[in-house]
Amino acid sequence: MSGTEKERRTFTIIELGSGIKHDSLDAAPDVPLLIDLVDFTLEDLAKISQRFEIDLEDLQDVQDLDERPRLQIEDKYTMLVLRVPVNLEVTERPYSTYPIGVFTNGRDIIIVKNQIVPLRKDRVWLKLRNRTTPGEVIYYLWETIIKSFEYTLDIVEGTINNMESRLLTEHYPSQLERFFQLSRDAIFMETALKTNMRVLRRLKRVHMIGKMALDTDRLEELEVDLEQQMALSAIYRDLIDNAMKSYDSIVGHNLSEVMKTLTAISLIVSVPTLIASLYGMNVGLPLESDPLAFVIITLFSLIITVPLLFYLKFKNLV
Repeated sequence: MSGTEKERRTFTIIELGSGIKHDSLDAAPDVPLLIDLVDFTLEDLAKISQRFEIDLEDLQDVQDLDERPRLQIEDKYTMLVLRVPVNLEVTERPYSTYPIGVFTNGRDIIIVKNQIVPLRKDRVWLKLRNRTTPGEVIYYLWETIIKSFEYTLDIVEGTINNMESRLLTEHYPSQLERFFQLSRDAIFMETALKTNMRVLRRLKRVHMIGKMALDTDRLEELEVDLEQQMALSAIYRDLIDNAMKSYDSIVGHNLSEVMKTLTAISLIVSVPTLIASLYGMNVGLPLESDPLAFVIITLFSLIITVPLLFYLKFKNLV
C-alpha cells in the first residue's frame, strides 16, 4: 500500500482555515474542524456523535450500501447523503455505486465514506482538505463527485471501444460477462446521477445549511456539470444496449446459417441413405444377382447426389 493510500485511510482531522492536522479527536481543540473518514468503525462514529451532537443512527446509515441520496435537515446539523461510483477496474463486486455521507452544523463538517472515491488523480481528493469553510468543502465535494463520475464514465467509454469489435467478430466473446457487468454499472450510475441531481436541486431551493447560506450561482454551475454527466451516462448506456442488440442479431444470423447448412447437408445425405435403405431390405430387388450391383448402386447414388450438391452450392445453401 502506498503512502498516499495509507494517508487517505486514516481518521483525518484537520482545522478549517489553518490546515493543522490532529492525531485524534480528543486532542483537537474547539475550533472549526474537517473530519474525513474511510473504513470507519462504530467507535469512530460514536466519538463523532458525542463530539458534534449528531444522531448515531444517521451516521450508521452511511454504512448501508443501499442508502439512497437525500438531504436531511435537523435542529443541530444537516445530513447530506450522495452516491458515488466504485472502481470499475475491480470486476468481482456486488455493487456499482455506494453512499457517502456529509454532516455539518455550519461550523464543522464531517465526511463519512465506505471506501476511497475513484478519481483520475489522487491529489484531487486531498485538495478537499485545503478548504477553509464548510461551504467551500461542500462545493468542492460536489465537484469531486462529478469528477469521479466523469472519470468512471471515461473508463466505461474505453471499455466499450475495446470490447465492441470482439463482441461483433468473435463467435464466443471472451469478455461477454464483463460487458454484462458494464451494462449493469451504466444503469446504476445513471440512477445515482439522477438521485444526486434531485438532492442538489433541493439543496439549491433550501440554499441554507444550518446558519450558513450557500451560493445559488455556484450550485447552478454544479447542476449544469451534473446534467452533462447524466447525458453522457445515458449515451453510454444506449451504446451498450445497441452493442448487445447487435450481438443478439449476429448470434441469430449465425444460428440461421448453421441451421441452413445442416438442413442442406441432411438433404444431400438423405439420397444415398434412402437408396442404401431400399437395397438393405430382405426382399427381391433388381441387380441382386449382379456381381457389379454395389458399384452400379453407388454410381447411381453419386449421379443423383453430385448434381444436387452443385445446385445447393449455386444457391449458396452450403
